[in-house]
Amino acid sequence: MCLLMQFKNPEILYALFLLLIPILIHLFQLRRFKKTPFTNVAFLEKIIQNTRKSSSLKKWLVLSTRILALTALILAFAQPFFPATKTAVKPRETVIFIDNSFSMQARGKKGNLLTEAKQDLLTNLPQEERLTLAAWNTAIKDFDPVTDRNLLLDLDFTGKTTTAQSLLLRLNTYFSNDQTTAKRLILISDFQDAGLQKVVDSNDIAQHQVVLQSATLENFALDSLRLQRAGERYNLKVMLRSSFPIEAELPVSLFDNNELIAKASAQFKERDTASVDFQLDANKAIAGKLSIADSDLRFDNSFYFSINKIDPLKVLAISNAEDNFLRRLFKSEDYLFTAVSENQLDYGMLAEQNLIILNQPQNIPAALANLLKTHTQQGGALILIPAVDVPSTVYNSLLNTFGFAAFSEKSDLPQRITTINFDHPLYQNVFNGRSSNLQSHIVQTYFPLKNTDPILSLENGDPFLTERNKLYVFTGGLNIGNSNFINGQLIVPTFDKIARSALSLPQTYYTLGTPNNFDVNTTIPKDAVVVLEKNNEQFIPLQEKQGNKLSISAEEGIEQAGLYALKYKNDTLATVAYNYNRSESKLQEVTLEPLRGMTQNSNIPDLFNTLEQESNLNFLYKWFVIFALLAFVLEMLILKKFK
Repeated sequence: MCLLMQFKNPEILYALFLLLIPILIHLFQLRRFKKTPFTNVAFLEKIIQNTRKSSSLKKWLVLSTRILALTALILAFAQPFFPATKTAVKPRETVIFIDNSFSMQARGKKGNLLTEAKQDLLTNLPQEERLTLAAWNTAIKDFDPVTDRNLLLDLDFTGKTTTAQSLLLRLNTYFSNDQTTAKRLILISDFQDAGLQKVVDSNDIAQHQVVLQSATLENFALDSLRLQRAGERYNLKVMLRSSFPIEAELPVSLFDNNELIAKASAQFKERDTASVDFQLDANKAIAGKLSIADSDLRFDNSFYFSINKIDPLKVLAISNAEDNFLRRLFKSEDYLFTAVSENQLDYGMLAEQNLIILNQPQNIPAALANLLKTHTQQGGALILIPAVDVPSTVYNSLLNTFGFAAFSEKSDLPQRITTINFDHPLYQNVFNGRSSNLQSHIVQTYFPLKNTDPILSLENGDPFLTERNKLYVFTGGLNIGNSNFINGQLIVPTFDKIARSALSLPQTYYTLGTPNNFDVNTTIPKDAVVVLEKNNEQFIPLQEKQGNKLSISAEEGIEQAGLYALKYKNDTLATVAYNYNRSESKLQEVTLEPLRGMTQNSNIPDLFNTLEQESNLNFLYKWFVIFALLAFVLEMLILKKFK
């Protein structure tokens, strides 16, 4: 594309009008002549005519050289130039994203990659240019490399990242709507996030990538753990991971409140995974920390977990049928199971329960229905398993109390249980995929229920299990004569998840950036405020009190991994463990494919050298000075040599 010559000081070009003055003077001088008397005019007539012609030509040549010299000088002072690119003369807006995720802890040539990037930026950032410096968790508008130097140096690592597309949308908001400015976005990262590698902007914003390479891809990480109880002991299985298969032995230390209580070695045998096992006392609360020594990435060298001494969940079965399957489901130490027949029920027991199961009741009095409604309003859960040999009207009053439609007349057409609602909270994180073989699950007789969102569905679309307002309703009986559901693969996770929904106790650990809601059983006042505390720093999470259940949500507040004490005044109600996401632990070699409209560099100095060249103005004033000098020299030659 042809770029036209432009001027840095175009106002000086008005001086070109002054060139009319010597031209007018010259024309006026050509009209003047002087008579000189001579004795023999005829003899000199030819010489006089020749002299007049040569003198006129000489004056025109001198005038031309002077005008050329003055024109060249005026143009030189106007500083003409050709821009290197079409955006070189536009005001610039630059947004620089510097990746401060944990993978930037990898070693570079001058320390970790983040430190190296900060130093190179301070050295190469242009002066007097509109800059915005952004990271995953912060942004500095109108950044000045001199006055804001310490803000950049203080930038630390964070685990608070988002998707690449969300990041790009945020970065675009830092640009103005001025269409006359040249906008450019600089991404400085190791691009371990695969999504960040292929981000392309649809706007007219020039993108530049700086791909930082670590000196080594080797890294060991504490990846996850599993806790299983066997009697009076817990078996703690710790999983570790390396960036690639390797033959190595890695010591693992186990701490309880900063006290070393056990050590073991993980054996990597030409694989990228390994594990170690620890035995813990099941009757003791532990604020646990696992630790390894690894000089590369540091964020995944520690793993926090907690084991709280919490009373078991209280489950009450009000039965009018065989309940052995319920006794088997709730026989572990996590539950305190009680079974009573409906004609021996003491209503005073209901307030103490977390989960109440109505197992094929023959009658549900209005007083009982009201108490069950109160039970769920205070955070408890309720399960209804109907008896198919009683009229559907027996259950309709309870169903209406919880917002359900009434049962329809009993259907005796056998149906298979074929569909799972994987998006329902009951089955989240239960299955590895979204397929399950339910062909063997059959119900012989059931009560059709309309206008509800099923959790489990029959092959004709009717619900087999549904929920509303903490009431879980099976539409058919679970006794062996009516269904084989209790012998299938869904019975355990279904009842276990329903029970835990009544009181979602703190998990062994949570991952930052994911939902981390939990409940604690406490008798503190309803308007009391609890805090999460770590190293004498406190944070007030979202909290809701229902009866004796206190629900906590800390998803938006916790940003640092560690062990947090949930406290009311000076009393610790529970210990909660948070860990950073391990998605960046496995370092990989990055090779970016060239993308249209995007440049790629391997270091920051090279990028800014390239950007400076694109912004260059090819000034021509030196040539015009030379032309002016040549014109003056030519004038001197004409004056001396031309007769």
